[in-house]
Amino acid sequence: MNRMVSLFAIGILVVSVMCACAQQDLADMTAGEGDGYATIVWGDKTYVPYGALADYGERGKQIGIVDGDKDNRVYELKGYSVDEWIVNAFPHDGGMLLREIDATNIPDGWQSEYEWNQ
Repeated sequence: MNRMVSLFAIGILVVSVMCACAQQDLADMTAGEGDGYATIVWGDKTYVPYGALADYGERGKQIGIVDGDKDNRVYELKGYSVDEWIVNAFPHDGGMLLREIDATNIPDGWQSEYEWNQ
């Protein structure tokens, strides 16, 4: 009987450790508002909409959530610095590409869907 209790306790400990290791340390970002558009604020950076993400595979790892909503996710954009570009998406959504408002390094051929963001 004692052996079964010990094995059960060890099993619970192993599962707890595995769950803790699986959780990511995600930044809690904040929704903001620009001049007629939504923004994401992360520390001292403000990200504004640039356009729909054309390729779902361009999202990198998840780096944050917005306003504590685990479904309102923020990802890296593969190959680009999070200081300039992020992706905001909900589950089963391709996502929205956002640029840091002061970023001036726009890759060749990229053009915003928004006239105010040209």
